[in-house]
Amino acid sequence: VFSVTTCWHLHDVVESLCYVLEEIRFMINPELIAGMLFMPCMADNEAIEIVGAERFSNYTGYASSFRFSGDNVDKRNFDSMGRRKTKIIAIDALCSPGKRQFGVECLLREINKAFCGFVDQSRCQQYQRLFQDDELCRSQIGKDVKGPLDMFKDFFLLNEVPSVASESNEEMLCGQGILSSEEKCSQHLDHQDQMGIATGNWGCGAFGGDPELKATIQWLAASQALRPFISYYTFGVEALDTLEQATEWILSHEWTVGELWKMLVDYSSQRLKGETDLGFFRWLLPSLTTCDDMMLDVPEMP
Repeated sequence: VFSVTTCWHLHDVVESLCYVLEEIRFMINPELIAGMLFMPCMADNEAIEIVGAERFSNYTGYASSFRFSGDNVDKRNFDSMGRRKTKIIAIDALCSPGKRQFGVECLLREINKAFCGFVDQSRCQQYQRLFQDDELCRSQIGKDVKGPLDMFKDFFLLNEVPSVASESNEEMLCGQGILSSEEKCSQHLDHQDQMGIATGNWGCGAFGGDPELKATIQWLAASQALRPFISYYTFGVEALDTLEQATEWILSHEWTVGELWKMLVDYSSQRLKGETDLGFFRWLLPSLTTCDDMMLDVPEMP
């Protein structure tokens, strides 16, 4: 499953001459462009799922350096309906949220939007069983929530393959191994039960979202949606240099989705009040900041 940021309409993706995540995906999978004819504006609790889009092109570069580099032969297998075993998810992030992205309403809007995109429709009955004993969750999902925020308390974070960082758009880390752009964790896409999430800096860049906040929100949503793994492209964003270290620490302490969500809400409250200007991972794990300071204090060798 590929997580794709869009504006409120799919047609917004290809109207820019600056080719980044969404524009590149539409250019190399041109069948997606047809979706612009049929897909309306998304509401806050909606996502667009596109199944079976074939990749026709290779490319180099990013943004203004984006260039076509030849034909691509899509080797993904077909499902029972003759479609490529590829799902592309369109979810629109808040545009230019500024400081309000740390407010409770925006946090809930973004995590519910990501969950809508990451949810596995074939597991609806399983989700219902998981939620049926949680009255708090049932009363809060889909509403403007201003009460207690432990609605995800019963579920563990992904731990089969942790959320990890990649240094470029040409390779990704998945567990302990590095997979080339041709492989892209294809072994996890053999059947529906093993379909995870491949995503990146959703709602960041031109949209103005905080990279650490958005990465954490996506990890929480993927875990809550019972996806088996999430593979994260950082595209070299400096703020996410400590993503792998932070996620490994969280997993080693066996935090649940609810526990990490609570910490994210606490941190966001401090950011909103101006009580901290640290990124989420350095706020959560002071040792990361201490480690950075120690590195800066190391004298240069003569």
